[in-house]
Amino acid sequence: MVLVPAGEFLMGSDDPTADPDEMPLRKVFLPAFYIDKLEVTNRRYKEFKSSHAFATGEDDLPVTFVLKTDAEAFCRWAGRRLPTNAEWEKAARGTDGRVFPWGNEFRDGLANIHRRSGDTNGMVCKLPNASTPSKGKLPGGSFPQSVSPFGCHDMAGNVWEWVSDVWVDKSFLWSRDDGERRGILRGGASTYSPMHARTSHQGFEALEATCHDVGFRCAMTATPRKR
Repeated sequence: MVLVPAGEFLMGSDDPTADPDEMPLRKVFLPAFYIDKLEVTNRRYKEFKSSHAFATGEDDLPVTFVLKTDAEAFCRWAGRRLPTNAEWEKAARGTDGRVFPWGNEFRDGLANIHRRSGDTNGMVCKLPNASTPSKGKLPGGSFPQSVSPFGCHDMAGNVWEWVSDVWVDKSFLWSRDDGERRGILRGGASTYSPMHARTSHQGFEALEATCHDVGFRCAMTATPRKR
């Protein structure tokens, strides 16, 4: 894990092309926390769930087809938790509001983004079925030049990552609390575009669903050392 120190960072976006849920660009203070350098792998996840199935040779690829509840359960088993939406974004972009982990301009070849490997349109993304071969995933850390300011790899591309927050559709019947609830995904995935891999972009998935490109990493609250 890497330490993300306490302090303010710039969250969101003022880009007119950004999605409404990203706006505005604002300062957010967070206490110190730790976050995994890499996405959780099939090998590590199988230590937690012995029935977890994946294609031969993919031990060190990011685990996918994980429901949010299962990601939360893994984190608890490991003595950790899912990062909050704000924590994930700070770990990905640093404190200066950069658009990608490496800077403000997209650079081809710096991350596992928009690298299509076969047809993914026929994949069913509802319930876990992790025994099928991956579609474009790569081992964590395959793009060291794209490491985030705090030392996290693959915060842009590779697989989407669950965070702890839940998005609520506040326009639902003009209600602020009873709208549709969806999980929030971050970072984009290998078959998505650079737009989806921006540090401020949020994806949404039904809480009872997952997909072939949905994984996660863990976080942990930093506590002061006793003297």
